[in-house]
Amino acid sequence: MPLAALIGAIGGLVAAVFVTVVEAAGTGLFALQQGSESGITLRSGLLLLTIPAAGGLIVGLIQFKLTKSGVINGVPEVIESLARNKGEIKANVGANKAVTATATLASGGSAGIEGPIISIGSSLGSVIAHKLHIKPEHVPALIGCGAASATAGIFNAPIAGVLFVLEVILRDFSVRTFMPIVVAAVFGTAVAQQSLEWYHGHEAGSNAITEALFSVPQELHDYQFQLPEAPAYLALGLLCGFAGLALAGSLRLSNKAWQKMPLPAWLRPAVGGLLLGGMGLLFLSILPGSDQLEKVTGYERPVFMGNGYPVIEALLDPVNYGSAAQLSIFLLLAVVVFKIVGTALTLGSGGSGGVIAPSLFIGAALGGLFAVTLSQLGIFPGATPATYALAAMAGVLAAALHCPLTAFLLVFEITQDYKVILPVMLVAIVSTTCAQFLHRDSIYSDLLRRKGIRFGQLADMTLLRRMTVADVPVSQAVSVVQSDPAQRLIDLASQHAVNDFVVSDEAGRCEGMVVGDDVRTTLLQREAVPLMIVAELMRTDLPTVRPGETLDVVLDMFSKHEVSSLPIVDAREHVTGMITRSRLLREYQHQLSQRG
Repeated sequence: MPLAALIGAIGGLVAAVFVTVVEAAGTGLFALQQGSESGITLRSGLLLLTIPAAGGLIVGLIQFKLTKSGVINGVPEVIESLARNKGEIKANVGANKAVTATATLASGGSAGIEGPIISIGSSLGSVIAHKLHIKPEHVPALIGCGAASATAGIFNAPIAGVLFVLEVILRDFSVRTFMPIVVAAVFGTAVAQQSLEWYHGHEAGSNAITEALFSVPQELHDYQFQLPEAPAYLALGLLCGFAGLALAGSLRLSNKAWQKMPLPAWLRPAVGGLLLGGMGLLFLSILPGSDQLEKVTGYERPVFMGNGYPVIEALLDPVNYGSAAQLSIFLLLAVVVFKIVGTALTLGSGGSGGVIAPSLFIGAALGGLFAVTLSQLGIFPGATPATYALAAMAGVLAAALHCPLTAFLLVFEITQDYKVILPVMLVAIVSTTCAQFLHRDSIYSDLLRRKGIRFGQLADMTLLRRMTVADVPVSQAVSVVQSDPAQRLIDLASQHAVNDFVVSDEAGRCEGMVVGDDVRTTLLQREAVPLMIVAELMRTDLPTVRPGETLDVVLDMFSKHEVSSLPIVDAREHVTGMITRSRLLREYQHQLSQRG
């Protein structure tokens, strides 16, 4: 617990510093390229192209030339270290991620700050755990402490930070893991709040930053969910499921495409940044109302670039839906498409950032688009389109990461609006179900599976307790009686290709077993085989299993007895087959890979 508090406090401080640096750098850079009232100038256009390209070049040189570490994939990298490296994440991984993510995000890369800060926090937890020689069984919890404190500090959302780590990274809800991570999230949130209060108090004279990440107008606080709105929210959930799949699929295709390009690895992020800048010019040049949207949001860059938090806040304000010139169907659709493509371009080319902020952005724009469309069709059942934008934020995030619990609690905490929790929960569950039905992997698990890491949908012991002996394919039981000569075992082994034999009485009831190891030992003394019978080789200390027994019990039996198979008996103790250790594990692994 003391270590959890220490890691949480440091994680919260790091999160506050990281957010401040990224925002200050990005604001300063893009203030240089502001266009004139009449449109884009030559200078602003060139800067819009070169700033993302320069940021990408810095990222590429650091990743492939200076540190030679290659692309660090944030959350998947943390999960992989837990699966393969006993949770060892070196300090230079966090440092690398801090610098490359700052360069990507400050230069306008379409990504989020949460992925890098989770890597940094996890690296912090891992380094402290290994420096202090913490027992291996406690290392994952301390890594989770770092990740949770950093996430909670960024979003001012301690509950969602805890659940994200438990649901996505560790997949472990045990009390031993849960308690220190909660402690870390509490300290991380408190330290981040105090740090930001100090910074903003000195820089801008503001009060403590303890409010929600996105301010919600009073109209949303007064919202009451009505049953007639349920069909619309169900449809929105399905739409969010497809949007989450589109984001995940575009990232997958982009990664494959960039890997095949005949470009040096260090140059890819720069080319990706150049193309992203070109998308920004295209967005500002051909889309009517894009300049008006920038005025509404107060965002210094094309709205789909960067983390887009001011844009999300504007989409949650009902006032901005009053004029079709501000938030038209065509403009909102373009924002969704540009954000998906821009995120795939940024991260696929090797840029450094997370996918949570893009998911929230896409959800807010998609929810607004859905509500405006219904409104123009004359079938809008709600009070304001902003409620649909809020629900869709959770929907797209849940569909992309397969984390519905984290999604709707995160949206609740970052808005601090309880009254919209019902539609938010509904949309998150429907979108996750839709996404899992169409594609079993989330953004994270897809990358891990391609690296050969199985990312099961259910906890190990929970799955074993749900499966029974009847769920495992049964092997044939080869029976002998006690009076049979030992030579018969050798003959049956060659005929049926089995190692273990069941010893039965005249009524077919199980009396014991002869296991393969004993038969092989007998073969070492060939001259004694004609003189031996089955009764001399039989073991009576081995258990039998029944078709209704759960696999956790059977696996425990295998762990206590060095045998490869056990007999299955019915209510009358008659042998009906054999369950083998190999088939049990094969079926278990198969079920782990199924959709959850």
